[in-house]
Amino acid sequence: MSNASALFRSLLIYGLCLPLAVFLGYLLATPLDITTIMVVVFILSMLAIPLLLRWHHAWLIATWNMSAVLFFVPGRPPIWMALAAISLGISILQYTLNRKMKFLHAPSIAWPLILLTVVIFVTARLTGGLSIRLFGGTVYGGKKYFTILAAVIGFFAIINRQIPPKRANLYITLFFLGAATVAIGELPGVLPSAFDFLFAFFPVMSMDAFIEQNAVVGQTSFIGRVAGLASLGLGGVCAMLACYGIRGMLDARKPWRFGVFCLFFLITLLGGFRSTLIMLLMTLALLFYLERLHHTWLLLPVIFVSLLGGGLLIPFAGHLPLTFQRSLAFVPFLQIDPIVKMDAQSSTEWRLQLWRDVAPQIPQYLLVGKGYAFSGTEHQQLGWETLEGFELVGDYHNGPLSVILPFGIFGSIAFIWLIVAGIRVVYHNYQFGDPAYHNINTFLFGYFVVKAIFFFTIFGSLHSDLPMFLGMLGLSISINGGVAKPEVVPQQSAIVFNRFKLHPSVRRPTGA
Repeated sequence: MSNASALFRSLLIYGLCLPLAVFLGYLLATPLDITTIMVVVFILSMLAIPLLLRWHHAWLIATWNMSAVLFFVPGRPPIWMALAAISLGISILQYTLNRKMKFLHAPSIAWPLILLTVVIFVTARLTGGLSIRLFGGTVYGGKKYFTILAAVIGFFAIINRQIPPKRANLYITLFFLGAATVAIGELPGVLPSAFDFLFAFFPVMSMDAFIEQNAVVGQTSFIGRVAGLASLGLGGVCAMLACYGIRGMLDARKPWRFGVFCLFFLITLLGGFRSTLIMLLMTLALLFYLERLHHTWLLLPVIFVSLLGGGLLIPFAGHLPLTFQRSLAFVPFLQIDPIVKMDAQSSTEWRLQLWRDVAPQIPQYLLVGKGYAFSGTEHQQLGWETLEGFELVGDYHNGPLSVILPFGIFGSIAFIWLIVAGIRVVYHNYQFGDPAYHNINTFLFGYFVVKAIFFFTIFGSLHSDLPMFLGMLGLSISINGGVAKPEVVPQQSAIVFNRFKLHPSVRRPTGA
């Protein structure tokens, strides 16, 4: 009987698969046709459903910082956006079927996110709507709205479940190393032509993307900076600090850790971004304090090595590669190449001039922000490299301005509320979390604080930085199973003896 049922299932599978294979073969004769692409994507999506049901949470975390895009979808959205929507949908469906699969409890983050989302929708409604260029028309800017909303959706998808304890280091590593995929976009002309298909998934760093993502101004940049290397180095440094901490990095029994860490650090310098080096140095200093290493014998060696390294940089800085010098350009006493110095100064002056131009607009957009919508016709007339062009599209290269101008005072309140609540969450997990996650919680707390300080003082952009803030918060909550709280130790009642009267248990019996 069982053989007959197995034979029937095999015939049914063959009866479905063979016609489907013939149909796909017919379609693939014209692989670039839109019908072929849509049918193939639909079939692959159906086949991927079992995998998504099992691994959607892990895939979302792994792709959160990746540069990979869905090239076959209009607008080429990042893959993490699609996975955020799919993961949240699966999580809600699973909760409706099994009420025990509840989302992790984090109301202190949920409420400011709800307020920020409401502000975004109201602002978009009042300033041109959620316009996207691929839908046609002359009003652009909707992509930034969708990036922010996708980050909010992704946060709730991440806190759907707790990460298995044995895989915490794996998840944190995949989360930060995802940024290394930006380096793939720097490889055209380096890889053989057989690998050109990679650039369909990992877009080449064009000048526009290079400017938008890394705050480079085409007319003021004289040094070719490599954003992919900076992302690769930063991702590697963050992953190692999260897994091992500074203490584990300096473990003499495993010297390879310090060697790999130094390699990633040097790769970061090759990117040529001052801001990246400043953020890394701030993170290392804060982690050194949080790990209480300043109370150990490591304090004097670290001070000595820092002074020695700084002393060696003074005579040799001018002989380093130009991108190295560009990363060190914020140090005032270094003798660097005049071209590098001029490039750094012109970039700084350009930003200051941009801030001076847009700051007077704050009272105008204090109650109702200007949003992200802008005229495509006017943008083409102004050009990308001009100050007016950056002002039009809302790329202010300044964290506070990127919040208050598009979304006004109410958006600023929601964002500040979110940052303060986020610091409280990562601090509680650092202070009261499971000791097994001590390195991860210490790094997430330190890096979150540094990112917040960096956002408000040096460089920031709401639509590009919010995914990282929410990703770290979601990861911290998912790893710790929520927000850790201090353990309440029940106090035992103590027996109080009367100083002037013997206790009955020691009183001498009558007549003794």
